[in-house]
Amino acid sequence: MGKKSLGIDISDDQITGVVLDQLGKSTMVTACLSLPLSDHLDVAQQARLLGEQLGWREGVCVCGLPLSLLSVRNLTLPFQDVKKIAQTLPFEIEEQLIVPFDTLITDFLVSETTDSGSSIIAFAAEKTFLGGLLDGLQGLIDPEIIIPGVVPLAEQVANHNRDNKTLLLLSADLHSITMVLILGKRPLFYRRLSYPEQMILQPPFFFDNGQVVAADMAAIEQGIRLFCGSIERSLDYFHLERALESRPEQIVLTGPLAELDAIADMIASAMQLPVEKLDLFSAGAIDCAEEVCAQGQSQRFDQAVSLALQGFGQKAAINFRKESFTKKRALFSTRKQLWGAITAVAVLASCFFGYMWNDYRLLQHRDKAIRDEMSTIYKQTFPKIAKVHEPYAEMKVALKTVQGPEAPTPLFATDKRVLGLLADISTRIPESLALQVNRLAIDRDSILIKGTTNTYNSVDMIKNSLSASSRYKAVQIVSATADKENKSGIVRFEIQLQLGGI
Repeated sequence: MGKKSLGIDISDDQITGVVLDQLGKSTMVTACLSLPLSDHLDVAQQARLLGEQLGWREGVCVCGLPLSLLSVRNLTLPFQDVKKIAQTLPFEIEEQLIVPFDTLITDFLVSETTDSGSSIIAFAAEKTFLGGLLDGLQGLIDPEIIIPGVVPLAEQVANHNRDNKTLLLLSADLHSITMVLILGKRPLFYRRLSYPEQMILQPPFFFDNGQVVAADMAAIEQGIRLFCGSIERSLDYFHLERALESRPEQIVLTGPLAELDAIADMIASAMQLPVEKLDLFSAGAIDCAEEVCAQGQSQRFDQAVSLALQGFGQKAAINFRKESFTKKRALFSTRKQLWGAITAVAVLASCFFGYMWNDYRLLQHRDKAIRDEMSTIYKQTFPKIAKVHEPYAEMKVALKTVQGPEAPTPLFATDKRVLGLLADISTRIPESLALQVNRLAIDRDSILIKGTTNTYNSVDMIKNSLSASSRYKAVQIVSATADKENKSGIVRFEIQLQLGGI
């Protein structure tokens, strides 16, 4: 399933919508529709009607406004920093506006930068209109971007201007024409011009079943010559103001009137420039579903297509959805975001349980090592013990059986001290030594060891091994006698250890 984008172009006469589906590098028009504006419905209601008939459900929506609803100003500021431009813009255009500045929302394009500053194109829209439009669209369409409709169209033409010519883009509607001067890859000048009065009072063309029909070709030709004169005067003024030498080399024509083949020839004759009809589908490598192809490739859909393409691009250069009109983002506005969140939670949960399992395994290994060490100490201390189940508990019981009556109970409550002494004694006596402990008594000051070994040298070896420990102040042999009764060569001994710092 690819990305979907809806471009809605609102003009003075009609509202046009195009739905694009993008899968990988392939882009296809899946639906398009053009509806004439009605006196009985406001713009928001007609946009909702358009969305319903296009079957719009989810995706990115970009809405384009006509220049008739906007104020457009060309300004030059003595710096290039975008933040400074945004801060200075209100003061620069306030004196040029008819309505109070705080009733408008503004945005701008940087058309050119030089060492001395920046040339910008500022657009302003009334907040009341934007608020009413967004309120009326709630529930079906919530556009991410609201932009002058001709801006993305001019960007598309500029991007495909491979020869870097100076182009004049004309978008011809039924009652007005929007002109954009493009120098190489940079649109520099936007302006909307109404047709001459006689073309408005007695229109020489009209819509019939969605098609533009010419009623009076002579009147159309006369009107085109008149508004071509207005176009040339606007260009002369702009060139004079900006000190530009480059003049248009070619005209790119689009809009509903471009469907009339004679219009291109009339404009070419009036302005003495070659005219090329815009083919945005070929330029942008856009396919068209078979059932909508015949209708969708009409020039009246070019602006809506460019708006829909804006939905697939990066951040729009200009967007009126800011400040109080910023779109409120849902936590999971699309299925892709929802699945992404589920995947992230699953990965985090797996990492957590993996960490817990690994920690559990390490604790098990550590517990087993300590248990084995305690069992070894227990067996070395009490050689007669053959099998150990719970070394800690069994050693406590065994110690109680060998302790003297003088040993105070609180001493044996300090299990770490007793176990440390036993471990020290067991470690220091060599395993190769023949030794049997018959009695082991521990009190606060000393340890008494009674047992048997095979030679007197073994007794001295035990004494010397224990004397090397810092735990004992002194180690002395209390007694060491041979067993004369059994004549088995066994030496009975008694060693006392004076406890020091533990």
